[in-house]
Amino acid sequence: MNPFYENLAHFIHGAAFMFFILASIQLYPLRHRSNMMRLLFCSMIFLAFLEFKDMGFLIKGVWYNPYITSITMSTDMLYVPLMALFFFEVISPGWVTLRRIIGMSMPSVLFIVAYIIYPSSVIFKAAMLYALVFGTIITVIVFMASSRRDNYIKNNFSDIENLSISWVRKAITALYICLVLWTILLWEENWLSDAAYYAISIIVWTYIYRLSQKHSVIEMPSTSRLFMPKPEQKGSHEIQNFPFKKLQEYMENERMFLNPKLTLTEVATAIGTNRTYLSEYLNNDLDTTFYEYVNGFRIKEACALLSSDERRTLMEIAELSGFNSLSTFNRAFVKSIGETPARYLKKSQIKC
Repeated sequence: MNPFYENLAHFIHGAAFMFFILASIQLYPLRHRSNMMRLLFCSMIFLAFLEFKDMGFLIKGVWYNPYITSITMSTDMLYVPLMALFFFEVISPGWVTLRRIIGMSMPSVLFIVAYIIYPSSVIFKAAMLYALVFGTIITVIVFMASSRRDNYIKNNFSDIENLSISWVRKAITALYICLVLWTILLWEENWLSDAAYYAISIIVWTYIYRLSQKHSVIEMPSTSRLFMPKPEQKGSHEIQNFPFKKLQEYMENERMFLNPKLTLTEVATAIGTNRTYLSEYLNNDLDTTFYEYVNGFRIKEACALLSSDERRTLMEIAELSGFNSLSTFNRAFVKSIGETPARYLKKSQIKC
């Protein structure tokens, strides 16, 4: 193998160690903000430890000792339950408890102990296979649970910028790629793959670190369960009696959509109905979510402001339309109208 790739792998390995150390230091004062941030802080410390222990391979003879090498590599397997626990806590705040931490980590720990007592290649291979299979199952669960949680958020909040956990699916995908690379490295020494593994790890955990700081942890029902319960189906009689005219009146005349923090509960209370009935009406009769329903009024208001003779900045128009930020306004506008607010404004000015 080209010595350049070996040197590159060692360099990025050291960079990863420094990254996790610096991330741990920066997260230390934020660890009490939420259980999610506490888990992220502990994760950074543990990942720094995993990188630090590999420095033992620099000791003469250690790298060529299969017993020590296998134990060291088996320790890396604890990375998988750590990853799972963090994402489960993001999806369902309060889900992670001491009992669950022990339960999810115990199989990996038992594999390590078993190999220490009885150093068999069969145990080592079984441990690595378990880590890959477990990681695959976790990835599938995270995809399903985070999607359902996002649906809940869209059905209950009109401002989801820091509430949505769509970033979790991107992060878990990238970390799963890391897991596959790590598994390949166990069977075949490849310095280029080694360098790629550490480079992807730095990029992904930087992404997670940044998004975690912005993420707002909110209280939700059934937070102790990963999957949100499916909404109960209401009878046709209940839906027929839903005050849909009052809902339309409140949104158009009372202009409730101008409240950037408007929630499903607030609207249900205003029109004198149950929040479940309101959600059912939006989902089943209008085939939309609360988030999309409210944004429809906001986009309509924004179009009117963009087409008016009065000159305003896009930020002013976003705020006057009920959007909490310019980025959210841009995304919602493009999704609804098919072009950016700036382009729509330019076209309106040309017509004038």
